[in-house]
Amino acid sequence: MTQSRQKRLMGGVGIATSLVLLALKTWASFRSGSAALMSDAINSLLDVLTYSVAYLSMRIQDQSPDEDHPFGHRRAEPLAGLLFALAASALGAAILRDAVAGFFQPARIRRDLVSTVLIASSIVLKGGMALWYFRALKQTASPALRASYIDSRNDVLASFLALAGFELGGLADKAAAVAIGCWIIGSGVRVGLENVGFLMGKAPSPEIQEAIRREGLAVPGVLGLHDLRAHYVGDRIHVEVHIEVDRCTPLAEAHDIGVEVRRRLESLEPVQTAFVHIDPV
Repeated sequence: MTQSRQKRLMGGVGIATSLVLLALKTWASFRSGSAALMSDAINSLLDVLTYSVAYLSMRIQDQSPDEDHPFGHRRAEPLAGLLFALAASALGAAILRDAVAGFFQPARIRRDLVSTVLIASSIVLKGGMALWYFRALKQTASPALRASYIDSRNDVLASFLALAGFELGGLADKAAAVAIGCWIIGSGVRVGLENVGFLMGKAPSPEIQEAIRREGLAVPGVLGLHDLRAHYVGDRIHVEVHIEVDRCTPLAEAHDIGVEVRRRLESLEPVQTAFVHIDPV
């Protein structure tokens, strides 16, 4: 199975799972009257949005370059990650507001085995999905998959807090809802900042830049390399570099050296396009 097909499959499974969990958690929260379980149900509503946007972005990102997008559609997934971050922050703030208000509006919680089993099952299910996404991230640096992994990991903690608050009841239930809201907001901010960097064209890490430099200098005929500039276009890197070639080298041979440098740079995993300028020295 290709990476693109695998990502779409994972996005589709995420949507279906989130819809089922949303229905079950909402039913359990009304059944029990727990603020923590209601917060966890709202978190599942966020999951439906997250996985839907991620699935759509994966399909858009896999489209080939066209006249209007000559370098492809690589910004689709970081845009999806940013939308997830905004939605997470808004929903987290709403949960936090309602949870704080709940301290002044005591409610009686009705504990039952069915609600407990539902939340415990969601912890196991989302834990399995988080592991699935984490393994997929080793094969691709997809921002949408990373956002989905972080979201699934957060869901495990959120559901665990909801279950603990539900079982303890009283102020513990309200405190669990507050913790879930804060956790969702924090996750949204972290994912948002990361994807803003992709969209704004941030430079890759020094380690990646050094790998690009080493690969360029390893080409026979390259005497030096300078003015290396690299930035993200979506989740891929565009590189511009100047290489130094002996001024007595025939034009055709110098051109071939430049082509080989470009080929090697574009063979690096995060690099999509390399622009090579040849300077005679």
